[in-house]
Amino acid sequence: MAVKVIVRTSFPLEWPELRLGAGVVEALELVVHLLKPASLGAFLLALWRFGADLGWTSEFLITEGLLCHWQLWAALGMSMIAGEGYLSRRFVRAQ
Repeated sequence: MAVKVIVRTSFPLEWPELRLGAGVVEALELVVHLLKPASLGAFLLALWRFGADLGWTSEFLITEGLLCHWQLWAALGMSMIAGEGYLSRRFVRAQ
């Protein structure tokens, strides 16, 4: 037995084209280019916290609160990488 599901939406599935000024586009390009080093920093903090949990490294910089978990730093690094990929496809001009 085969079931075919047809989904009709009333809204466009793609983002509308944005008309941004040159200054805004340059600022977004700067943000895109800074997201990769920032994500590397988040991944390094995740590894440091994970190593501190296992007793391989010294005590982690943040000992209490939400930011003391390695999972949060890893998720932050992954979301920065995903955001960089999306924004670079959408806003960065071809060189």
